[in-house]
Amino acid sequence: MQQDESREALLAQLNDVRNELTRSLAARHMAPFLELDITAQQLKTVFLVTTGTVTTVSQAAEHLGVAVPTASASIDKLVEHGLLTRTEGKPDRRIRHLTATRKAIRLHERFLGLRTDTDEFAAHLSDEELQGLVIGFQGIRRVLRQFTEGS
Repeated sequence: MQQDESREALLAQLNDVRNELTRSLAARHMAPFLELDITAQQLKTVFLVTTGTVTTVSQAAEHLGVAVPTASASIDKLVEHGLLTRTEGKPDRRIRHLTATRKAIRLHERFLGLRTDTDEFAAHLSDEELQGLVIGFQGIRRVLRQFTEGS
C-alpha cells in the first residue's frame, strides 16, 4: 500500500514539474511567432516548404485547400517577408519552385526547438541529474516502443 502511495506521489510530482516546464517552454517558443506579421495559413505554408512537403504554389494550394491564386498571393507576402524564394523551373519556366530561406529554416527550427532546449539545459545539469534524465528518457522510449509495437 505504501509503495502505491509513493508511486502516486512521484507521478503527481512529475505532472507538476512537466506542467511548469510546458508553460515556461511555451512562453520561450511563442515569442518569435508573436513577432511575426503573417497569418496562420502563411505559417503553415512556410513549414510545408521548409520540410520539403511542397515545392510549388499549386502543391501549396492543394495542401492548404485553397485556390492557386489565393496561395500565390499568400506566398508573395512570404517572399516579401524574406521567408521564401521563388525560382523558375527547368525546363518549364512557368513553374515556380519555392525554397525556404535561412530565416524560414530558423523559424521552423525554433518551432521544433524542444531538442535544442533539451541540449542547452542538459549542459547545465549535474552529473546525477543528467544520469536520472537519461534513465527517465530511456524508460519513456521503452514504453513508447511497446505502444508502437502493440499497435
